[in-house]
Amino acid sequence: MEVGETAAVIDRLPARLRAIVTAAVTLCLGACASGPVMVQNPTTAGAKGETFGYRKWISEKYESEVVVIGIHGFCGASIDYNNLGNHLLKHQPTTALYAYEIRGQGSDPIYARRGDIGDPRDWYNDLFAFTGLVRERHPDAKIVWFGESMGALIAAHAWRQAPSDQAPCDGLILSSPIVRFRDDIPAWTPGLVQIAATTLPLARISLDTLAGGQDVQMTQKSHHAEQVDKNPYHIRQHTLRLIGALASHINGMNDCAATFHKPVLVLHGGNDFFNNDSDVRGFVSRIPPKAPATYRNYPNAYHLLMYDEKKEAIFRDIERWLKRIGRERSEKS
Repeated sequence: MEVGETAAVIDRLPARLRAIVTAAVTLCLGACASGPVMVQNPTTAGAKGETFGYRKWISEKYESEVVVIGIHGFCGASIDYNNLGNHLLKHQPTTALYAYEIRGQGSDPIYARRGDIGDPRDWYNDLFAFTGLVRERHPDAKIVWFGESMGALIAAHAWRQAPSDQAPCDGLILSSPIVRFRDDIPAWTPGLVQIAATTLPLARISLDTLAGGQDVQMTQKSHHAEQVDKNPYHIRQHTLRLIGALASHINGMNDCAATFHKPVLVLHGGNDFFNNDSDVRGFVSRIPPKAPATYRNYPNAYHLLMYDEKKEAIFRDIERWLKRIGRERSEKS
C-alpha cells in the first residue's frame, strides 16, 4: 500500500479510532534501535522458504556453558546485541550469544512480509525452532532467552505457549518489557485497536504520520526520529494487525509472568517512556516464588538499555546473573 493509499485508509477511520491507533503506534515508537550500519536485504523478495539470518558471538577458546538467544525489539535487528556480545566475549567468554532476525521486521528476507505478522504464533514457532538449532550445537549448555522490548513480549508469550512440563529454556532475561498500557492511555483503547486490526488488518500505517509529532527519547543522547534515519532496517509502514498483535501481547504480559518457573532477570530504565518502576515491579511480583526473579532498575536510563551511556554497568549485572545460571549447570554435571 502506497503512502497515498495509507492516508486514505486513515481518513476513513472514525475520528476516535484514529486517535486510538495513534496511541497504539506511540507505544511502538520507542523500540526502534540505533546501532551500527548493516547491509539491508534487497527491496525485492528474492528469499524463499522460512530462512532467517542471525549473528553470533562465540569464543573460539572456551566451551560455551551458557548460550543466550537474543530476540530483538520492534524496528530492531540482531545487530542490536553487538555491544552485549562483545562485552561477554571479553569478560565472560564461556557465555555465547546468538541473535536472530525477527519475522516481519526490517531484516525479514521476504520483503513483502516486513511490517506485518500473519499470526503471532509464527513468532513463537520461530523462537522454538531457533532454540532447537542452538541446542543441537550446544547440547550441554544452559539456554537463556534474552528479549528486548517487543522481543520480551515474544519471549514471555512463547514461554506461556510451551508445554507446561517442558521448559523451552533455562532462564529468561526481559529487558525493557512493556508490561501494561500507561495510565494516560484510556482503558478502552486496546479494544478499539483490536477492532481496527480486525476491520482493516492489512492497512499499513506510517508511524511518523500517526506519532503526532511526539519524539520519544530512547537513550540519554538519542531520540526516535534521529535513529530511524540511521537504520537501514527501518520500516516506514506497519499493518494494523501487527499493531493489534503488539497491543494484545502487552495486555497479556502479567498473565505470562504467572507461568514462569525458571530464573528470570528483569531490566528497566527509570526514564523509560512506556512503563514506570511501579508498573514493572507489579509484573515481577506476579512471578511465582519457584522461579527466582531478579529485578534491576537503572534510575537514569531510558528504553534502549544495550545502548545506554552506562551500559557496561548493566552488562555486568547481566554477566553476574548468567554466571549463576552457569554454576547451576556445573553443579548438576
